[in-house]
Amino acid sequence: MAGRGQGPDFVEALARGLDVLACFSTERPAMSLSEVAGRVGLARPTARRLLLTLEELGFVRSTGGQFQLTPRVLTLGMAYVGALGLWDIARPHLAELVARTGESSSMAQLDGSDIVYVARVAVPKLITLRVEIGTRFPAAQTSQGKVLLAALSPDELARTLAEPSRAGLPPYIGRTAGQLADELTEVRARGWALAD
Repeated sequence: MAGRGQGPDFVEALARGLDVLACFSTERPAMSLSEVAGRVGLARPTARRLLLTLEELGFVRSTGGQFQLTPRVLTLGMAYVGALGLWDIARPHLAELVARTGESSSMAQLDGSDIVYVARVAVPKLITLRVEIGTRFPAAQTSQGKVLLAALSPDELARTLAEPSRAGLPPYIGRTAGQLADELTEVRARGWALAD
């Protein structure tokens, strides 16, 4: 993961620290030093120094040789959401929609060819899709993503879809680029999209 910097002002140590934070997931909420080093592609001593620094700053905790994130990491993402005021603006609308429909409601924005959820009001259900703030999905596979893609100009759409997804899901093979373009034309005309 590290070693991507091109500019003269790129700080490799910061990039490595962010890589360490990003390597934790719902599938791997706790990892040993060796696991973190392997996932991030760092030498164990470097990973150890980064983890201990993050622990001292309160972003990571260590128990029984396993490291895991602390709730403090939410301050990083919430600073972004808070700066935009999205949650305060979206919450009453999402809550009203949830009350009227009995279904969960979310708000997302494009990040490359993916959408990233930035606000959500969920309804507890027996079987549900696990979506949290920061969850990433390929835009072309979701209703919110289709609406956002349909709003782009043809050049912007081509550039956006050319970017590789970082959602970690296998590519969707169910339709051609032409079929997606036709679907996005329909979405643009009617103002809503469906993903089933």
